[in-house]
Amino acid sequence: MQSPPLTAKEGAAETPLHSAAWSGDLEYARSLVANGAEVDSRDSAGETPLYGAAAWGHASMVRYLIEAGASVDAPKAKATSPLHWAAGWGNLETVLVLVQAGANKQALNEFGLTPEQVARKHNKHEIAAYLQDA
Repeated sequence: MQSPPLTAKEGAAETPLHSAAWSGDLEYARSLVANGAEVDSRDSAGETPLYGAAAWGHASMVRYLIEAGASVDAPKAKATSPLHWAAGWGNLETVLVLVQAGANKQALNEFGLTPEQVARKHNKHEIAAYLQDA
């Protein structure tokens, strides 16, 4: 008997575009979008491909998804935004791309934290300093 496929809630990518975004495979993502993949499709955790790209620090993927029409502030069910993910787990370049694209630096996540506060919580001091001054 075959096991059911894992969901995003269990740590698995549910669509090919989510997988491409998480891994930073820009060529594959471009092909998927060119063939009709929805850039704002949501997985079972409520996340769009932009979340994984932001969290894994794939700045070129973040830039591409935004250029392809991804919502920069697409909140998931619990109010966390891609900028929150980038601030806590990504890198400064990814945060810069999101902020330059208009991401809301004052958005509150499900714990009432701004992206700057998330960065501080995760010891991302350079990101926190940038968000404080931006």
